[in-house]
Amino acid sequence: MKKEELLKLGFKDKSCSDFEQFTLDINEFVRIETYNLLVDIFVFDHWVNVPNCKTIADMKNLIKLFS
Repeated sequence: MKKEELLKLGFKDKSCSDFEQFTLDINEFVRIETYNLLVDIFVFDHWVNVPNCKTIADMKNLIKLFS
């Protein structure tokens, strides 16, 4: 996933010199983070890795699922 695509979806760039990190707060209970090609979702106080979220289409479906 490209930086520009994530920013268009509303992600915030939290990158530093060591890695790229983007976050999207969907609501008060759900946050999606992507960093170094990994995607995690925070749902009701638990972090879960989403290993099959590899494309921007996958990310759009993940956002739709929790919106």
